[in-house]
Amino acid sequence: MTNLIIQGNRCRLEGEDDHGLLWALDRELSYNVMGAQFTQAYKRGYMDPFSGQMVNWDGKNRLMDDSNMSFPIGLKQRVLDFYQKINSPIFITDNRPVSSSGSSIDISQRLKEMNRVPRSYQIAAMEAAKAHDYGIIRAPTGSGKTAIAAMITAALGKKTIIYVIGKDLLYQFHKFCTDVFQQKIGIIGDGLCEISDINIISIWTIGQALGLKKTELLLESDDDDEKVVEKEKYKDIRELLLAAKVHILDECHIASCATVSTIAQHINPEHLYGMSASPWRDDGSDLLIEALLGNRIIDISAKQLIKQGYLVQPYIKFINVPPYPEHIKKHYQTIYKTYIIENEIRNNLILQNAEKLVGLKYKPLVLFKSIDHGKRLFKLLSQHLNCVLLSGKDDIKKRNKAKENIESGKIDLIIASKIFDIGLDVPILSALINCGGGKASVPTLQRVGRVIRTYPNKKVAAVVDFSDNAHYLRDHSENRKKILQEEFGLI
Repeated sequence: MTNLIIQGNRCRLEGEDDHGLLWALDRELSYNVMGAQFTQAYKRGYMDPFSGQMVNWDGKNRLMDDSNMSFPIGLKQRVLDFYQKINSPIFITDNRPVSSSGSSIDISQRLKEMNRVPRSYQIAAMEAAKAHDYGIIRAPTGSGKTAIAAMITAALGKKTIIYVIGKDLLYQFHKFCTDVFQQKIGIIGDGLCEISDINIISIWTIGQALGLKKTELLLESDDDDEKVVEKEKYKDIRELLLAAKVHILDECHIASCATVSTIAQHINPEHLYGMSASPWRDDGSDLLIEALLGNRIIDISAKQLIKQGYLVQPYIKFINVPPYPEHIKKHYQTIYKTYIIENEIRNNLILQNAEKLVGLKYKPLVLFKSIDHGKRLFKLLSQHLNCVLLSGKDDIKKRNKAKENIESGKIDLIIASKIFDIGLDVPILSALINCGGGKASVPTLQRVGRVIRTYPNKKVAAVVDFSDNAHYLRDHSENRKKILQEEFGLI
């Protein structure tokens, strides 16, 4: 008889002696590591330090520990589905302690006063969280994930941590929760460490408190400079991680990074949820996200919210850029520098489209990847338009001032680095110019999400991207086009 034992945040199998089945299950709980075929361990093998023998790596990351047949609890349903598929019985023994009782908080009246009456899909997301101890909430940018997190926190009524990426989200979540709950809300990040029953925490700061090196702290917002929390506070932060019963991870597509993986080893959650518009990875490591958080418990699409009028329809146009000489063989970084950053023709196309959008009364967000590119674009565009340049080096005061100025009409557009791929909440923005290229699906969708929030008299959003004709970049453009076509259509 096969028994699945749940202990803490891991499961293990007992009584399974079918080696063929275990081999198949091992494959089910593994994924191919991107680029593994180029490593020495894959091509030539490596010396096992225990046996002293050469071992050949097959390029897979295995999430089941063969020594005791254990695996992360998030993969429990996958294992149960595997046994059901092969019609093999399996029994469950849950050794976790009984969950503590919480005291739910009624925030319905306060949300009404704030003109944030919960929408039907937000209520559905909260109910899904109440029905599951852990899981993924897929909801598009602009769907009000801040409100969803607050509603889950209120419904469960236990000591809570909401994890965010970057300074903008840190302060946005903290302000919203302070307004909603009308009580002291903890904030940990950007040099602050104030702990309470409900806490908003920067993942970057948590990583530091857990001893991760700077090279291991690189996330989607790796150019977002945060002030460092005093080391004397690290002990308090680690104690909070263990004490919190509810953990909510915003932008959970980063769950496979070293920082989040380390956090998972230092928490003892009763409830664990992830939220993202795109809870997957382009490098094939989706299984790591599932291992931590489990399956999706609700799936809210952008198309659904556009149809219901909660988001505006984006109309997307790709501008053709003249080709890069194919006979010139260059490395990717050289091509990117020459064709995107320093390309006067392409930069002038950006200017032309920015002027056209401003002339049509749109409020554009111009996003770049390289700081050098941002400076070049600002120098060019500022000669013709009123604009501001923002990057991770800028403090919250400057960022908020830029938001005020775009809303008041003092500036025509915002030029920003990839810190604004996530976290930017300026509903008046109605156009996007994606200047930095890239092939990844997550940031591609996040960027469009910045400009499709509803706003008075805002009927549609305009998105401008580029069909780049150069080695590497051509495929990247086609990939972005495919992603946007699948998610939004109308290209």
